[in-house]
Amino acid sequence: MPDATVAIGSPPDVSRGTQIARSTGTIIDHEQFLTLLVAQLKNQDPLEPMSNQEFAAQMAQFGQLERLNSIDNRLAQSLEATVLSTQAVNNTMAASLIGKKVLAIGDAIILETGGSANLYVSLAGPAETVTIDILNAEGEVVRTIQQRSMLPGGQTIGWDGTDDAGDPLAGGTYTYRVKAKDINGEVVEALTATSGIITGVSYEGGIATLMVGDILFAMGDVISISAAGG
Repeated sequence: MPDATVAIGSPPDVSRGTQIARSTGTIIDHEQFLTLLVAQLKNQDPLEPMSNQEFAAQMAQFGQLERLNSIDNRLAQSLEATVLSTQAVNNTMAASLIGKKVLAIGDAIILETGGSANLYVSLAGPAETVTIDILNAEGEVVRTIQQRSMLPGGQTIGWDGTDDAGDPLAGGTYTYRVKAKDINGEVVEALTATSGIITGVSYEGGIATLMVGDILFAMGDVISISAAGG
């Protein structure tokens, strides 16, 4: 009779799928197990049939495998339902945020014609020098702001909307980058963020994305939301 005995041991790890180990150490799934068991029954020696104890043990393990497979399916269905439910809640909540002021991770600056803007910088540690470069749509630096002795954490830096020559810049979307160094000249990690009024919500792929003009923000990038006048 072919060697098709399946080892009886501790329950399989559900997280790795409903699989079991043969006595040789090979991992098989429940369909392979059933095929192996049927082949064993068909090819056993009639004069030396499989013992009742051995057969019962293998059937018990197969039953255990089927139960674990059922648990796997229920867990997968539960997880999918949770994800869909969370997505639906986020989508509904996102629509109610239109008209609110949002601060979200990003590097865009929305400048109104003749106006000013605030730049948000969050430092991982104290910085002795901080250089902020403001770039236009072509990627050219139009204004550089120097700051000294900034504390760690988030803070707002005002920009009057002018270039390095003091001339007002046209309204539009600009970007900025921050370079910070501590007293020893070591780089300090800096996070930037974009602030603006939420003008709409996009549902790309069924996932809600906040819109501030033509700038898009994922819900997970939002730092804070406040009333428009706040």
